[in-house]
Amino acid sequence: MDPMHREQRAVADRLSPAPADLPPDTWPLIGRDAELDALTHALTGAAPHSVIIVGPAGVGKTRLAREAMLIAAAAGHEARWVTATRSVARAPFGAFAPLLAVPEPRDGIGPVDSFEGLLRRTAYALVNHGGVGRLLLFVDDAQLLDEASAGLIQQLVSADAVLVVATVRTGEPTPAAVTSLWKDDLAIRLRLSDLADSVIDDLLTVVLGDQVDRATVAELTARCQGNVLFLRELVRGALADGTLVRHGGVWRMTGAPAPSDRIVEFVDARLAGLSSDARALLELTAYGEPLGGAELDALGDERLVEELEREGLLVSAFHSRRLQIRLGHPIYADVLRAQTSAVRVGAMARALATIVERTGCRRRDDLLRIGLWRLDGGGGQPDVLLEAARAARWHYDFPLAERLARAAVEAGAGFGGRLLAAQTAALPGRGEAAERELAELAGCVANDEERARAAIARIDVLWLSLGRMQDGLRVAEDAQATIADVGLRTEVSSHRAGLVLGSEGPRAAVRVLEPLLAEARGRSLVWMGVVGAFSLGRLGRLREGLDVADRAYAAGVALTEPDDWYPWFNLHARCELLVQAGRFADAERLAREQHQRGLDEGSSEARAWFLWNLSRTVRDRGNVRTAARDAREAATLLHRLGRLGVQHTLLSLLAQAQALAGDAAAARRSLAAIDALGIEQPRWSWTDHLAAQAWTAVAEGRIAQGRDLLARATQVGEQIGDHTGAAAALHDIGRLGTPRRVVDRLVALARELEGDLVAARAAHVVALAEEDPRALDAVATTFEHLDAELLAAEAAADAAVAWRRAGDVHRADAGLHRAAALAARCKGAVTPALAPIESRVRLTDAERETALLAAAGHTDRDIAAELQLSVRTVGNRLQRVYHKLGVSRRTDLARLLR
Repeated sequence: MDPMHREQRAVADRLSPAPADLPPDTWPLIGRDAELDALTHALTGAAPHSVIIVGPAGVGKTRLAREAMLIAAAAGHEARWVTATRSVARAPFGAFAPLLAVPEPRDGIGPVDSFEGLLRRTAYALVNHGGVGRLLLFVDDAQLLDEASAGLIQQLVSADAVLVVATVRTGEPTPAAVTSLWKDDLAIRLRLSDLADSVIDDLLTVVLGDQVDRATVAELTARCQGNVLFLRELVRGALADGTLVRHGGVWRMTGAPAPSDRIVEFVDARLAGLSSDARALLELTAYGEPLGGAELDALGDERLVEELEREGLLVSAFHSRRLQIRLGHPIYADVLRAQTSAVRVGAMARALATIVERTGCRRRDDLLRIGLWRLDGGGGQPDVLLEAARAARWHYDFPLAERLARAAVEAGAGFGGRLLAAQTAALPGRGEAAERELAELAGCVANDEERARAAIARIDVLWLSLGRMQDGLRVAEDAQATIADVGLRTEVSSHRAGLVLGSEGPRAAVRVLEPLLAEARGRSLVWMGVVGAFSLGRLGRLREGLDVADRAYAAGVALTEPDDWYPWFNLHARCELLVQAGRFADAERLAREQHQRGLDEGSSEARAWFLWNLSRTVRDRGNVRTAARDAREAATLLHRLGRLGVQHTLLSLLAQAQALAGDAAAARRSLAAIDALGIEQPRWSWTDHLAAQAWTAVAEGRIAQGRDLLARATQVGEQIGDHTGAAAALHDIGRLGTPRRVVDRLVALARELEGDLVAARAAHVVALAEEDPRALDAVATTFEHLDAELLAAEAAADAAVAWRRAGDVHRADAGLHRAAALAARCKGAVTPALAPIESRVRLTDAERETALLAAAGHTDRDIAAELQLSVRTVGNRLQRVYHKLGVSRRTDLARLLR
């Protein structure tokens, strides 16, 4: 939008339109900048043109026209609004009646008792409207104009007497005079399409006032099909019935929303006049969609299907060479399902299940559909229900999987049904209930296979859902002591390794797994790959870790039966290793691909784990806003799934992102949320958690405390074998102003670890310790090639400081420009190394630390206690800071230091 029209838009935004101009429930106009620019240029440019806005119902034509009207009014044009309806179309010029004050008869106008006279008088009233310049006439739903009104508009536009903006609904008969406006080039035709998915995300965030879970965005987008009217009513209905809720600052759907009254009215009007057979076929399709050829051959009428498809109520398409029928719009299906009686649902379910059982399962989802239909209609066999439950678990529909598993148990399924029912009970956050069921089931096992399956399920629930790692270890040890089968004992050992990783750290986990990895196959290898690859990566053995992750992923893909741990868990481990190697772009590409797949397949679990990968890089890349969004959403998803152990890790990453953005208060809230989980600190993320605490202290101006916490992270990392975590902590200490304190340890550690990132960390600290501007420039280039934008920006800023201290102003300025460009990619990252160069050049480290505490709002007494100094020393130090920076008050410090 160019500056002139942006200013007009700003004027319009300051107006307070009456309810008649903008209804109270009007949503903000988002995603229509191009269309609004075209309208603005057409109406207020050097050569004004009329505009016809065309599009389907609910797409936002009226909203766009009202916005254009406000802009035109703000630009000083006389604008009038009329709405055409079927009722006013019964009288000639009925739509214009509210605008017309018909003048007294004058020479040349003609009598009022003839149609020609009425036409002339109406035209005269519109053209001589009493304003300055031509009238801008906005006509809503112009397809409903009577022929006389349409002809009048056509004549006035043709005579260049008025400018018209008209909205026209596609798919409905439109007067020829209105159509001729764009056909005869009297007006510009502006086609309004459905909103894009990304725009719907932005719109929902603005309307709801907080972040929206991306699966919720995808679901609402699929249901509304880009129609803003439907979207608004879906949100209203979901808020009203409580299926759209906010947790942890993220809005998410907890179920399908009931259609609002306005949606029901719209659909009822659309379906009015259908025969009972047509209605019955639509109800059947709404319940069982997509319906294939076999179902339709048995239950449908081909001619009726064709007729409903011509009316846009059904759509047909071939998928994998099979015909499928769906409702013409998801909203139609929502309303029809809500209006169908339970008796009718049962009858349809039995009929559909019988047909597919008779013809055989031809599609991947047929078994799951049969199970669902048997739940609603009855008559399901235990083996069919149990297989359907497993299919639902594999498709991430955990509530349906639990329902099917419990139905299978009632029908006589036995151990397999009870095991799956307990496992799926844990996934919606009912971990304690699942543990009780599994503990009871462990006392009823009949053989080693059942004993191993029950033990593994308990281990996973105890450590992932409940964070009770020691209890999980006791279950694993008991199972290993009582299982005779070597292969099953190895599988239990692989899950025990995850508990060891959580309770003792990477080194101990690798010690457990190394004797097993070479011979592991199948399901054992899948889980060993997740724990082993992650642990090897933390030890700095990246090549081995990547090999294990790849082998385990291939083993998972090759399984003929679903496993509780999906193959993508090993892709998550691969992403972690790529990050530790500094291959940020490769890691992001893989994580985004898998996150999208999780969205497409409806897996909250997959989305959460790959959002973990995406937020992991914030400490090096500075992607503070997106990382905070990703970590917050992942933590919310894991809360819903009851994964306390991993939720701890994501909240640490969220606190890191918030602290690096300078929002210390938000970071403190995230750290408090971690404490509220009430679980033991997982050792796999211990160094990350300490780093989150450290950077939160830095955001509060407590750099010394931050360095102490990072020193603790270094000690912890070396103790448990988290060498990459220790290296990152040592690097952070160097970034915070004391490189000489850590340079020898980091250089020694970097020699033992693989990957370009740790080598670049060591080179950065060496260059800082030696105050070598050329080396710092080179390190900035290395970080930039690794896509570590924050580290690159800091190294470039470090180089600029070193050049300034060396007296080379030209190179210092070049370094500053480079640092600014790199920092701009970080979108909001705030670290001490990115402080204005003058404060870094002129102040000593001690003076900067004192000034930062003062800038954060701490009193002299607080600063003295923090730094273990006297109040007088703090005061004297601040006076030196004021003198060096040329200020007289501490309120000026924040501007100069951050």
